[in-house]
Amino acid sequence: MPYIGNNLQVAFESYKAIDDISSSFNGTTKVFNLHVSGVTPTPFPKVPQNCLISVGGVIQEPDELGTTGFKFNTSNQIEFSSAPAAGESFFGVILAGSDYVNAGVNYPDGSLAAPSITFTDDQDTGFFRAGSGVVTLVANGTKVAQFPTTGGTADYILKSDGGGNLSWAEQSGGGATGGGTDKIFIENGQTVTTNYEIGTELGAVCNAGSFGPITINAGVTVTIPSGENWTIV
Repeated sequence: MPYIGNNLQVAFESYKAIDDISSSFNGTTKVFNLHVSGVTPTPFPKVPQNCLISVGGVIQEPDELGTTGFKFNTSNQIEFSSAPAAGESFFGVILAGSDYVNAGVNYPDGSLAAPSITFTDDQDTGFFRAGSGVVTLVANGTKVAQFPTTGGTADYILKSDGGGNLSWAEQSGGGATGGGTDKIFIENGQTVTTNYEIGTELGAVCNAGSFGPITINAGVTVTIPSGENWTIV
């Protein structure tokens, strides 16, 4: 049926079978590691309703309070309300589509090494939450872009510090402009209101140019390092 919204996409291409834990059943232990192919699944099921669990041939009730059936604890383990007896069978399935869609779902924070939104064949590439309002893009386990938490001023651009941290900055060296598609006019301000050192933007020995007249406000300093020039036309 047609609908308005994002395309639904599951993070896993199929349901995932949980590793058999029945060999650890002893009638006393209630808490067990939940693994798929020997490792904790990423992302981990958000709520017990995301899994189908059977012990001794009986489907277990998902219960986030843990008073009946099973729940997940904060260590990403499965915890039963009653300890399974030795010899009882077990099977479990993560229901792939139940919580891993990109419409109206909450993802775990993730990390640089294990982003929370990732790809089947490239699980150290994706996005994770580095802090409150901070979204970070990772490629092959390396931070590529960590976005600012606020929107920039009109006509500002995102600028990198070389370590993947982005911040809003006023666009400089924008080139010629004009009416329509014209590229005729180079425009600059007429008043220096903030201290500035030639070469700050370029990060190397350089020359600078401006169209005058230029006024430098009282108490403001323009520094021209040795070997550099500022030409006012």
